Amino acid sequence: MRDLILGVFMVCSLPTWAVELRLHGQVTDHSARTPLTEVLVRVYRNGVKERAFTTGPGGRYTVELERGGNYIIRFSLPGHITKCYAVDTKGAAWQGDRREVSVDVEMTMFENVTDLDLSFFDLPMGLARFSPTTGYLTWDKDYEERIKPEVDRLMAEVRLRRNGVVYPEDPANNDVRVHP
Repeated sequence: MRDLILGVFMVCSLPTWAVELRLHGQVTDHSARTPLTEVLVRVYRNGVKERAFTTGPGGRYTVELERGGNYIIRFSLPGHITKCYAVDTKGAAWQGDRREVSVDVEMTMFENVTDLDLSFFDLPMGLARFSPTTGYLTWDKDYEERIKPEVDRLMAEVRLRRNGVVYPEDPANNDVRVHP
């Protein structure tokens, strides 16, 4: 999970009428740690796509989220595994509060591996809760702990496949075995 979220830094500014959330960061290659440009970033609010754009030079992105929504921020690039994270911004704000909270979130992506089911990565790799009243963004550590074993297992399989360590198919369950 450390690869998913590099850091969370809060900075205040004054451009809005209520506490709003600005997410920004860089999309990088998991192995090389190099920026990925032209990554499609889609923002869904309450299940409806609100906007889409691509990362620019340096793999940078910025998303502004209004209060009162459940958001999914999804990152995709041809030949790579699509990944996302979720942010809940529901909650009251103090009347007249004009702060904006800015949080840096890095997303790492890796290339698809043929014949390996990586659909688990369709799930959010992080769940965050933003409280407009306090201006705090917190990540759900329990969720991260629940998904971590499967993320670790799949990433180990990805590494082994890339290194060419693959057993032939097992006729008992039509599954490809990867050397442990």
